[in-house]
Amino acid sequence: MTSPGRERLRRLSAAALASSAADDDRVVEPTPWGLGIIVTVACALFATFLLVGVYELIGGLVPWLGVAAVVVVTVGLGWTLWDLRDRPVWRWIVWGSLIGLLAGSGSAVALLALGR
Repeated sequence: MTSPGRERLRRLSAAALASSAADDDRVVEPTPWGLGIIVTVACALFATFLLVGVYELIGGLVPWLGVAAVVVVTVGLGWTLWDLRDRPVWRWIVWGSLIGLLAGSGSAVALLALGR
């Protein structure tokens, strides 16, 4: 006679073995570095130009308000994108966008310092 705890442990180990066998059947595809880098650069440029445009639009009226708008957009998009960074296809878009958000924020601060 087996105890309920031992029976549960036996079922869990059998389930773990079955899931690991299913994981071994998956085909591992190579990482598309060339296309991924192109997507990352495109997203970085888009995000940078987006933030510079936001700064130019709002900063033309009140410069410090332009930087505040850039910070709001950067924090909002960065917070949203951070959850998607580990997904296979989204990682290229996310990392490019995050790099672009940092570059755009830095550009907005530089434009404020230059008086534009």
